[in-house]
Amino acid sequence: MAHSDDQGDSPVPILTTAIDGENTEVPVLTSALRAEPVPVLADPAVAEASRLNEDQLLALRSRLTVLTRDLAERLIEETLVELEMALVEKVSARLRDQLPDMLERALRDHLDPGD
Repeated sequence: MAHSDDQGDSPVPILTTAIDGENTEVPVLTSALRAEPVPVLADPAVAEASRLNEDQLLALRSRLTVLTRDLAERLIEETLVELEMALVEKVSARLRDQLPDMLERALRDHLDPGD
């Protein structure tokens, strides 16, 4: 895997690590490989045959729309439940904190012998 100047494509660097004086790893370029072309995933004839016609495209678009809408509705419902739980907890906490003082003030005002 030695680097040579006759490679057509730009080489891809290969990095390894070396230990420096402080025992930390430092990347070191040791060699380079030629970049390989990306393979063709399908024969052009197969790709052409697998193209969707207008009816199939419309059906796929409709299905994706339904799935997207269902997902959005489910996420909104879950979020609303979470928000409701958070609000109930917040109201409960405020009632726990403020209700005893409020009741004490109301009782003192009502039972005050000065009235």
